[in-house]
Amino acid sequence: MVRRRVPRCPRVSVIVAAHNAEGHISRAVESVLNQGYEDLELVVVDCASRDRTRSVCERFAERDIRVEVLCIEDESTDAGRRAGLLSARGTWAMFLDQNDWLSSGYLQTMVDAMVAHDALLVIPELSIDAEQPDGARVSTTISHEPCSWNTPDSFRRGASALIESGVLACTAGKLFDRARLQDVSCASEGGGADQAAMIGYVRDLDRAAVVEGARYHLTVAPSPARPAFDPTQFARARREFEALEALYEAWGFADDAEAMRPIYRRHLREVVRCIVNAALGSGRVSSIERKQRVQDMVDDDATRRCVQALEACSHEFGLMYAPIARRSAMACCMGARIQDIVDRALTPLGAAATGRAR
Repeated sequence: MVRRRVPRCPRVSVIVAAHNAEGHISRAVESVLNQGYEDLELVVVDCASRDRTRSVCERFAERDIRVEVLCIEDESTDAGRRAGLLSARGTWAMFLDQNDWLSSGYLQTMVDAMVAHDALLVIPELSIDAEQPDGARVSTTISHEPCSWNTPDSFRRGASALIESGVLACTAGKLFDRARLQDVSCASEGGGADQAAMIGYVRDLDRAAVVEGARYHLTVAPSPARPAFDPTQFARARREFEALEALYEAWGFADDAEAMRPIYRRHLREVVRCIVNAALGSGRVSSIERKQRVQDMVDDDATRRCVQALEACSHEFGLMYAPIARRSAMACCMGARIQDIVDRALTPLGAAATGRAR
């Protein structure tokens, strides 16, 4: 048995909240313990799992003193993250989701950047690893040019690309100042707590950095041929847009059309995704209800503002922009079907040609 001595106040706390994760929690834990970076603690929170998650994690704790296992009587991983963060003692903290894992040398690269830039936030590369129906794995990397910011204004101007790509939509994988993250996380409960914590953290941020060479692997479950109809998808997208609008208003960008364009782009892309789901998602939903939901989406005031703001770059949204602009639910549904046919026809070629996108 290998026992390591962990500092009373480690430099880094890694927090994993897990629910019914016995099949994959080992990979997440091992990706942290095998980093070669010793000045850390790993806090694993079992969120009322009904499988062997707790026993798997406790075996890691028995052989490595850096691992602490907590148990809560709540299935919510948001609650688990809060519990883990309250228990954490590190100077810096990061969240690792139960399905995900860290590349080799990840923590050392993140810590080096935190020190070099005296940063309060370090952002890694993100690899989205998805299994295809034929068993092949396809990874898409979201990365930005390495850079750093040391004033509030420079960060806010530079954050637009991070927001549009979705990098700032969640906390997973980023390295934070632990005390500051505790403050915003405690104030962010309920639905959308993770995104609220992320937005709260960057609201008054002045020092941050983006690094290369540290890759956070986000694992996506295989998608069914026809995803299930999700009646809450548009409401979630709308809440995200409202939160980002409020953030940009706090930053003084509300009247800056160029600065606002990234969040308009992001939201309109989400609207398109919601339309496709409403039109084609599997489930016992009548065509009348599907059409009405699409109509509500294209009539929504946030959608209208996005359409107006993005008219000059409408080509970015392909055949879906025109029917959305015309508020035609029927044309939107038809466009979704055509797009689906095209995507299916190109999927084998696309998967082979762009197995790894950057």
